[in-house]
Amino acid sequence: MSSHMQHETELSTSVSRTSTHSRGELVETEPENAVYLRPMDGGFHAWAYLLSAWFLELLVWSLPFSYGVFLDFYTTDSAFANDSSTLLALVGSLSSGLLYLTSPIVVSITNRYPWHKRNAMILGVILCVSGLVAAAFSTKIWQLIITQGIIYSLGGSLLYFPMLTYLFEWFSKKKGLATGIIFSGTGVGGVVLPFVLENLLKKYGQRTTLLSLAVAFIVFSLPCLPFIKPRVPIAQAVDMRAINTRFLTYSPFWILFIANMLQGLGGFLPYLYLPTFASDLKLGTTSGTLALAFVNGASIPGPIFLGWLSDSFDIRWSILLSSLGSALSVFFLWGFTESLAPLLAFACVYGFLTPSWGALWPRFVASVDGDDPRQASMLMGIFIASWGIGNVLSAPIASGLLHPWHFTNKSHAAYGFEGYGPLIMFTGITLLVSSLGTGYRVLERRWPSRL
Repeated sequence: MSSHMQHETELSTSVSRTSTHSRGELVETEPENAVYLRPMDGGFHAWAYLLSAWFLELLVWSLPFSYGVFLDFYTTDSAFANDSSTLLALVGSLSSGLLYLTSPIVVSITNRYPWHKRNAMILGVILCVSGLVAAAFSTKIWQLIITQGIIYSLGGSLLYFPMLTYLFEWFSKKKGLATGIIFSGTGVGGVVLPFVLENLLKKYGQRTTLLSLAVAFIVFSLPCLPFIKPRVPIAQAVDMRAINTRFLTYSPFWILFIANMLQGLGGFLPYLYLPTFASDLKLGTTSGTLALAFVNGASIPGPIFLGWLSDSFDIRWSILLSSLGSALSVFFLWGFTESLAPLLAFACVYGFLTPSWGALWPRFVASVDGDDPRQASMLMGIFIASWGIGNVLSAPIASGLLHPWHFTNKSHAAYGFEGYGPLIMFTGITLLVSSLGTGYRVLERRWPSRL
């Protein structure tokens, strides 16, 4: 093709077409390459994405956050009776921690090759189901670690994080609220799933329970996938630019990163140990499951409220409310628990404030450098991963803390009960220190220029 013809072809695809009416008038029509973008923050497609993302949130995260029921079962089951409680707890921290830790990797790869996001999500479903099926037939602790701990979490990561990258395309002004709504799916699943798991494990055992979960995962996840789609057509969304990493030299980023990691370090421990704590305290056969359900139930409205709060007011108020409120609930409610009533009160307050922290991540991103959806999704993955670092470290640290200390048997409260005192103190202190995240704005004022 000659250069003249090539020039004409380029013009024909970049300028508006015209048509001539009978009166000789020229009428301008739409450009041939015009693309209609769906509205942000509303409309059928945005809400369909949000509802489908909510269901996937429920499916992927409810199981790791209900692992306390499995831990209580495994520690009394004959197949794992001789295994270390530390290793059994590690299965739960891996199933959630690896989900968090792999987020930057998955987000980076799928942003680099956006046309493979759907394939990644399908592969994620396959791995999640495979992990659950394999765990159903596991009889050794190392098998549980690989299947329920690692394979499931890798599949969940491939399914969940490509979906989450579309959040910044569909929502802008309401992204805090949208994030809170999505994250509330974990709470809804966490209310129902502990009771379902407890009944299935007692009646049918490990194999039938995990196989039932695998079937349910397939049935509920596949119908969601058609609605998890980009707002911007993939052909125009391809961007081979490298991620801007100057935020790594931005001091407020590190303040938020460290605060976020500390919150993750303490935030997962009650999910892991409340059922065992209630059993050891002899509060009743279902009291631990009930407490876990209360935590998850309170985490339904919590992220929605904190997401709305972060959209409407300075994010420092949200950080302070979540971190300080969580720490006080640990020190004064869990620490002085002697019966079921204060334990359930703690579960409600803690469940409302602590899991809601995740709803603040989009605002953390915006505070660092979050205008570009691609850059924003990568930063979101980094904050999620830093929370995961705390999650993974929490189980081995907690196992080392569960031992008698100065107040053991000297108080009727939980501080003096067996070895839970140091665990409660560690949980409260890490959550309290995470409130230092409110200081990121002090350094921000001294920073000469934003990214």
